[in-house]
Parts: sequence; structure tokens; C-alpha cells
Amino acid sequence: MASRKYGPLNGMIKTHMMPVAASQYFEHNGVNFVDLDSSGHVTRLETADGSIFGFAIVPGGRGNTTNTSDSYWLSSATAAADEIPIVLLEEHEAFLLPADATPTQAQVGDCCDITAANSATASLVAIGTSSTDVLIIQDLGSRHGGPDASVVVRMNPEESFNPTS
Repeated sequence: MASRKYGPLNGMIKTHMMPVAASQYFEHNGVNFVDLDSSGHVTRLETADGSIFGFAIVPGGRGNTTNTSDSYWLSSATAAADEIPIVLLEEHEAFLLPADATPTQAQVGDCCDITAANSATASLVAIGTSSTDVLIIQDLGSRHGGPDASVVVRMNPEESFNPTS
């Protein structure tokens, strides 16, 4: 089932339906930032230093009929056979997302990375890692209804923001 816990904090977001590249994994309870491939199809970030085009709102269910796990939605093995809603990013947009550890108040304002791979493993905000600095921690997720191991982040416009892919 799609996450009701994680995603954009702004209730007035606009989404755009976009075609998805072949065999893309989107975790129901993970970090689902995306970029575009050379054909303009949505791809889940496969490297932590990839530019960020948007954030996928993951559909409920499993997606591809060969998927045997309820923890993620898998796109078709054929590129552009599926479409998903994408939040096109504004650099000030805030997201409540799962983290790889419990953040502290001292980490608010720190830059951090994403653990990212296009696999059945959920991507997380890597709060103690700052090699690519694609995100900036804004607040503790627990203050916004998230579990202890969650954070509120926004894009670091100097490192990750890519609105014109």
C-alpha cells in the first residue's frame, strides 16, 4: 500500500503524470526521488549524487504483475508502459522521509545524502553522510508525525536541484 506517512509536507502540491522507465522500484515507505533518463522517462535515483528532478507519489499495490512483494511498486519491464504522479520540485519544498538513523536537533541544518539504488531495498536519507550533500535537514521527523528515525528535508539547490532535466 502507498505510504500515507512519508512524502511532501505541503498539502497543495501539484503532480504531473509521467512515463516510467522499465523495471523501476518505488518503495511504499522509502525515499522516492527521481530523475529522467535520456528518453524522458522517470527513473528512481540509482546513485546518491544524481540530480533530482522530482518526487514520485507511489501508487498503491505492486504494479508489475511479476512483483511478489507488498513493500514496493514495480514498473513494467517495458519502458513507458506505466505512468506515475511526480511532484516537480521547488527548491523550498519540504519532505518527511525515513532516515538511516534517529536524527538529533544538532543535525538540523546539516547537508546529507540519500542511500539510493534501483532495487527492492528502500532508499533512506543518510543523515550522517555528507559526501554529495543533495539534501538539507530542516527538522526532526517526529515533530511532523513521523517515527523517530525520520527527518524533514529539502533539496540543496546548489547540489541536487534539477528542474530542467
